Amino acid sequence: METVTLSTKGQLVIPASVRGALRLQAGSRLAVSVEDGAIVLKPDAARSWKPLNPAGVKLSTAELCKPVDLTHETRRG
Repeated sequence: METVTLSTKGQLVIPASVRGALRLQAGSRLAVSVEDGAIVLKPDAARSWKPLNPAGVKLSTAELCKPVDLTHETRRG
């Protein structure tokens, strides 16, 4: 678990590793709530990230070789 510091303006910086894991980028919307005394941030349900293979379904070689749509990916570096 990483820690962050609250600025005098009430702002936090979400660590790059967390942003990358959730594919968050500038303009991403997050839902904020308090649960059992903890602050909880969740990607907005309308734009939440979903894994490409959530159930871990085994894919055939033909399925693995299909083109991938990268139009929504951001370039790093």
